[in-house]
Amino acid sequence: MPDTKEGFFWNVPSFVKRIVVDADVRVTGGFRVRYRKPDNPLRIEGHNRHTSVIFGTSHEAWTVRNGVMENDKWRYSAISVVEDAVVHVSNLTALNPRGYLISGYANHAVLHVDSCSLLDTRKGDTNNSDGFIGADGSSITRCFISTGDDAIKVYNDITINDVTIEHHRNGAPLQFGWGGESRDVTAAIRSLVIRGADPEHRYNMAPLTWEKGSGGTRNVTIDGLEVITAGEVYDEARKTWQPIGLMEVKPRECEFNLRVTRASLHGLPRGTCSASGTVTLENAAIPEWP
Repeated sequence: MPDTKEGFFWNVPSFVKRIVVDADVRVTGGFRVRYRKPDNPLRIEGHNRHTSVIFGTSHEAWTVRNGVMENDKWRYSAISVVEDAVVHVSNLTALNPRGYLISGYANHAVLHVDSCSLLDTRKGDTNNSDGFIGADGSSITRCFISTGDDAIKVYNDITINDVTIEHHRNGAPLQFGWGGESRDVTAAIRSLVIRGADPEHRYNMAPLTWEKGSGGTRNVTIDGLEVITAGEVYDEARKTWQPIGLMEVKPRECEFNLRVTRASLHGLPRGTCSASGTVTLENAAIPEWP
């Protein structure tokens, strides 16, 4: 695609039903999906998960360098669903996007991502390469996410199955709210693995983080959770490093209900939860609340 700010992204026509990236092919560009009728889903698929690649840029902080507003950075994803549509993405790698990786912020931007790798291999912690977000009914399955920002945004009712996330210095593996999202959300999760990847074992956020919110509820069930991490998390209020825990749920006016079964936390403490609600961790050998 043309190496311009907007021309880099193909607005996929509604008559296109299937896009295939062959094995050993790297597409340098991005796909924008606009309105499609519910009975006309789009399928974007690769022939080889590791060599069918949608590539963005080798430059760090592309959105900042190009003056993209904060609320528009998701539009510069490898795949962005900018209007109501159903999109299936499978068997490919999204690598070093200009903005986010795979995202849909429209009210009915339903994304089903299966057997994909969502990667940011660049240096720096301001690439804004958030991994996955979709509208109610979206799902992500059998995927690997290693990015320098939030891996999965749980802002809508979604399903997560058999996903492995590498946790880097910036961003949270599961982000439940950043700018005050106030909806009631249900997330059903099965077989989630989170691995700490920062060489200094220091993180800006916990594996499960809710930064801000006002009146919202997150109802989260996880059947099968393994978290392999240790070190410290930065406490913005105290402006110091504290021992990292599983969660950091900050908004007091919100409700957070978490039920985890078959948990293996490798000694990781629970962390902190300032919201109301109930947190239950079953079959987990963990320390008590700090």
